[in-house]
Amino acid sequence: MKKLAFMAVAGVMLASCSHDDGSVTIQLPSDYKEKTIVVNYSTIDNMMNATQADDVVVYYDTLEVKDGKAFMKLDKTGAARYNIIPPVLTRIQPEFYASPSDNLEVIISSFEPCEYEVKGSELMEDITAFYKITRPIQQEYVERNSGDTFMTPEEAHELWNRYDQEIIKFVEAHPKSPVVPFAIININAEDFKRLYDNMTPEAKKSILMPYAEANNTEVEKALQERAAEDARKAEMASGTVAAPGFTLPDLDGKNVSLSDFRGKWVVLDFWGSWCGWCVRGIPALKDAYKQYAGKLEVIGIDCNESEADWRAGVAKYELPWVNVYNNQKDGALLNAYGVQGFPTKAIVNPQGKLVDITIGEDPSFYDKLASFINGK
Repeated sequence: MKKLAFMAVAGVMLASCSHDDGSVTIQLPSDYKEKTIVVNYSTIDNMMNATQADDVVVYYDTLEVKDGKAFMKLDKTGAARYNIIPPVLTRIQPEFYASPSDNLEVIISSFEPCEYEVKGSELMEDITAFYKITRPIQQEYVERNSGDTFMTPEEAHELWNRYDQEIIKFVEAHPKSPVVPFAIININAEDFKRLYDNMTPEAKKSILMPYAEANNTEVEKALQERAAEDARKAEMASGTVAAPGFTLPDLDGKNVSLSDFRGKWVVLDFWGSWCGWCVRGIPALKDAYKQYAGKLEVIGIDCNESEADWRAGVAKYELPWVNVYNNQKDGALLNAYGVQGFPTKAIVNPQGKLVDITIGEDPSFYDKLASFINGK
């Protein structure tokens, strides 16, 4: 479930209408010279009830700018998410959430980089405080994974964990804040569930509570599926389950079967030349292949790319082991081995039984491999 959701939120059911007319004043940057500014918005109720993207109704208002400010009436039909459209392409747009009766002030000091604050409601002031904690971590992730630079799995895990912990600390310090339902939707499933189940009555009154409710439904389903998958993996890695058989063509077009290697330890490497982490893990796998020569065979099972790209990848990275091409469209082999990400490595013992499945490029895989082969 992770984090990708770093920047985006999906909506849910909401709130009652007010008889009061809410409004927002937008203070634009000092260098903003346009005579108008565009704001779009969708009601939370509409976003939540939409079954597909085309069902979301997006309204646009073109506001007149006078003396560096624009004025807008808020939608009377319900709480909504509003976006102020910058005059240039930016990664982040100024946004705010408002009920029909709110009276807000949005102060934009810069569109690029996006710097702004929203005053006038406890929710938006708490969201501003929340962003001051989380956005630097998000920016660090972007900067450390730009161009040819990529974080190691350990570094990425550390950063995600730091992100989660900062959110947890914020929520525990502000348990009654209306930002709580918004804050917790991007953390790991277990911590989300704990904070959701212990949310205060005050936080539950937030207009953003529907976001947390929708996320809770997904998290409960994901946790159930994960428990079932973990049980399946534990069984498969118990050493009592025969590794699912397969027959696939190698570089010469000759059929290769897993059963051909009975009597040796085998590592099945589910990979693709398109996968950055797969490629980064090749040197370590080469070292293990050389270290256990005669005891170990590696079978590289290429997935999710054309045969031409597979052949080019094998040549480019000079892969010395058995390489086969998996062009199965139904994903049967991947499902059989519980492949949920790339790379995935499976260890098969000389008797043809599965003893380990590791998803992702994890250095601990090689410790486990050494333990199995050396009988420790």
